[in-house]
Amino acid sequence: MFKKIIFSALVLTTLFSCSSSTNSNETIIGSGTTPAVAMTTRIDGIVYEMPPQAGGNSADITGGVYGNTYFLLNGYKNISAGKYKVGSTIYTVKIAVPKSDLSVGTHNFTGAITPGAYYADFDITGPIPAETVTTTSGYVNVTSYNSSTKEIKGSFSFSTNNGVDLSISTHTLAGSFDYILQ
Repeated sequence: MFKKIIFSALVLTTLFSCSSSTNSNETIIGSGTTPAVAMTTRIDGIVYEMPPQAGGNSADITGGVYGNTYFLLNGYKNISAGKYKVGSTIYTVKIAVPKSDLSVGTHNFTGAITPGAYYADFDITGPIPAETVTTTSGYVNVTSYNSSTKEIKGSFSFSTNNGVDLSISTHTLAGSFDYILQ
């Protein structure tokens, strides 16, 4: 009898101690669900919601620094001053998608953008001393594109170095996006 009571207590304790504490941002990355923001990015293990600076989920049709042959999916996050920070740090993730060769699938890239290729870049502004990073490798995976609504969805993953020592990976990024290309 005593063994049954101990076993029942153990089972009940196990059942009620399990919790489902899922961070909603973590379920967005790679889950295939429509995100609440245009871009969600895990930077060095921390998840950030990163919509364009102006909000919404519209891509930059001018292509920004990549030129007018690209759509620019631009994610922005201002990390305000905190206990251990002076000023603020701004993270900007840029995914360049070619206008002429937009296709569903995985598109690998290296540290240099080539005409008609996909590319991702990470900018960090605000910290002192300034940090300049260079993309070393990664991919953009376009999971869906609706030519009627111009909605593009997908994920990305890439690494950067510190812009000085090209052999050292300093940042890893992975995320998902959902933009309108118009």
